[in-house]
Amino acid sequence: MGMIYAGILAALAALLFLSRKEEIRAGADTPTFSRYFLKPALWLYKRYERDESDEENRKRNIRKERKGKRKGGSAWGKKKEAGLRLREELQLLYPAGAEERFRRYQVEKLSGLLLVCFAAAVIGGLIRISGGMEQRLTEDGWLRRNSYGEGETDVRLKGQVGGTEGWEQEVELTLSERRYTGQELDEMIPQVRAALEQEIQGENETLDEIRSSLSLPSQVKGYPFQITWKSGNYELIRADGTVNNEEVREKGEIVELTAVLSCYEDIWEESFSVRVCPPVLTQEEKRERLLLEEIEKEDEAAAYEEGFWLPQQAEGEEVVWTEERSDSSLLIFLLVTGMGIVQYRFMDDDLRKRLEKRERQLLLSYPEFISKLTLLMGAGLPVRAAFMRMASDYQKKKSNGTNYVYEELLLACREMESGITEIEAYEHFGLRCRLPQYRKCVTLLVQNLKKGSAGLLAALQEEAQNSFEERKRNAREEGERAGTRLLLPMMMMLAVVMVLILVPACFSFAGM
Repeated sequence: MGMIYAGILAALAALLFLSRKEEIRAGADTPTFSRYFLKPALWLYKRYERDESDEENRKRNIRKERKGKRKGGSAWGKKKEAGLRLREELQLLYPAGAEERFRRYQVEKLSGLLLVCFAAAVIGGLIRISGGMEQRLTEDGWLRRNSYGEGETDVRLKGQVGGTEGWEQEVELTLSERRYTGQELDEMIPQVRAALEQEIQGENETLDEIRSSLSLPSQVKGYPFQITWKSGNYELIRADGTVNNEEVREKGEIVELTAVLSCYEDIWEESFSVRVCPPVLTQEEKRERLLLEEIEKEDEAAAYEEGFWLPQQAEGEEVVWTEERSDSSLLIFLLVTGMGIVQYRFMDDDLRKRLEKRERQLLLSYPEFISKLTLLMGAGLPVRAAFMRMASDYQKKKSNGTNYVYEELLLACREMESGITEIEAYEHFGLRCRLPQYRKCVTLLVQNLKKGSAGLLAALQEEAQNSFEERKRNAREEGERAGTRLLLPMMMMLAVVMVLILVPACFSFAGM
């Protein structure tokens, strides 16, 4: 996996180098870290556009589209249709410079995906490197232990006995830290013996009548001693202290349970009369015990060293050791990459929501728009002058926020100033707004220019009155929807109130 992460980072570095001459400015809403990948994203997008515009590719895509139509649609045709729909939506949101907006939108999406790939590769690589730094086993079999005061550490190893034709077994062992001096150990021994004598009994009253599990610790807390247990009969009590007395005779069987306290080369023994039983060992458990015993011998022989050599043979066969380490970098890499893909996919959904917000604002702004238009035309202004007046007033108050209907109105005024006829400008205005209310208003204005202004003002006044009635109806619908959304919180509050009433009542009845 390390090569994959390095390859991804190398590819991103190459993209940064190749795109160093690209020129693009980050937008105010562009995430900080995504700005570093805007140039590579623009470089890739230009190559993509070049490939799409290639004549040979276009011919091939046309053939695919025709073939896809005969078979019910092709993936290329659907992709092209989605791109056209996205351009149309951006045209509605940003009437001026929609093509540049479409290009920037695609570049920002691609830069976000590149950022996620970079983050995934870096996180995965760091996890991979950190796992390698914690490795304790070298290639030649040297196992490193912790220094003084660092405590014990658990190591998982795998031993292969007899080469490729033999068997292999995983073992887990605990490495102790580097040893104390003999004088320090001598001062600790009496305290360890006293603590062990109290702890071994467990829930039993005496060691002469063992009826529940013994407490056989492998270490006394606060002391560096390792404790191992020996038994004369493992059929009654297991090495971990678990009692198996189902087949024990009535008088019981007395055996010797010996606790061996070892710290470096010093050993102490405490004997107790107990019933002992060995665990039922599987073949795998026997192999594990064999390897652990061999490792323990080497550990004791190199107690004063920083580490020790693992045994090279077991049962007369050669042992090859490897350290088993967990590597979660691939999972983290896949999760982060998946999050980036999901974010890339749902950016289009965010665009749809913004488009729905625009249409909602257009619907709510229509009564105000038609009322102003009627008022200005009633004051004697022609349609064009009324449009110019509303656009001028909006520009003065534009700092209060964006209003899409007046943005479209500004665009219509600029079209008329650039030489487009009034009829075409009004028709473009209605097509961009898309709602039937605006199309009806545009139809009245176009008829006014074609057939004369007789009856136009009365029609606009009637339309303004109808629009206010429709806005009232929309407000009632919004209130009903809000009441429906509040139903669940109200039910939850009712449940809380019922609990507050019933619980004290139940306690009062119980007290009676």
